[in-house]
Amino acid sequence: MGKGQLKSKIEEQQTVYQALKAGNDGTVRYKEFHNGEWGTDDENYTNRLRLAYYLLYCHIEDEETVAFLFGEELKDRERNSFQGIGSTLEILTHLIRKYNGDGKYAGLLERAKNANFDCACGYDPDGQMEDDFGENSLLDCIYLCREMKYWDVMGSLVDEWKENIAEWTDPNRRALIDFNTFLGRDAENERLYQEQLAEVLSAENSSMRDIISGYKNMIRHYIYTCDHEKALCLCEKVIETTDYGQIRTLRLFKDILEACFEVTANHSKAAAGLWNWAKAEMQKVPQSSRYGNLYTKGIAAAKAMDDPYGKQLEQEYEGFLTRFRR
Repeated sequence: MGKGQLKSKIEEQQTVYQALKAGNDGTVRYKEFHNGEWGTDDENYTNRLRLAYYLLYCHIEDEETVAFLFGEELKDRERNSFQGIGSTLEILTHLIRKYNGDGKYAGLLERAKNANFDCACGYDPDGQMEDDFGENSLLDCIYLCREMKYWDVMGSLVDEWKENIAEWTDPNRRALIDFNTFLGRDAENERLYQEQLAEVLSAENSSMRDIISGYKNMIRHYIYTCDHEKALCLCEKVIETTDYGQIRTLRLFKDILEACFEVTANHSKAAAGLWNWAKAEMQKVPQSSRYGNLYTKGIAAAKAMDDPYGKQLEQEYEGFLTRFRR
């Protein structure tokens, strides 16, 4: 059922295709904008991706359109701050190779290979794509929906996928958590994280790393949903009930520190004890192994607690940035 819905959504791109053939390329032409988080981005990337999937799965033979879209996609690959290869380029590469028997598009393919660092490392000018939509599994279709931002159909497919799961393994649960995050199903994720943590705590062979990682995932969920009271309780539980010294040299320990700083910054009235612990632990972390997020979150927590230690962290952070820029 869900696969049929996705196929219909792809077929709806016929309207975009017909508009393009009539001279209206505004929805698929490269349109640069500056994303506050990532930098240079393309407002029409998803529109171009959807149209590329339409050409692929509906077997549209149109050299002119493929060449045009390829050129527009190259502008994005060459200028995008996030770099990457992306499915759009891979699909269009598969399509344009049909018309490259005499090397007509060798220059475009070479340009694609040199578009950015990721393309230089991983782009395959000879790459091929499966063009039979029916070969996609239910899970494949979920990822296609996520990629093309068809959230409504993705929700239906996820529900269908869940019904077909005979046994809930940890990888299946992690996949569902990932899907729910995209779909905004935070309430269901809370239960799934709780189940994950309960399993780890009850297993005889769980390592301290596994246990603290389970707590970290639960804490990050509560921070994501702005339930800082529950996040605070779990941070305190990690400190009181686990031998966190076993992971002190691992990145996981700094992840816990980050979480404690975030909770402190957002729940300062109740987090004095947590801040005192996190501050003391931060002072033990060598500056050579600190990083940007650890500094910025520590600074925010210190400011929330009106602690002068924040000034010291700011000075150290400036030094970190200077070294990083070099």
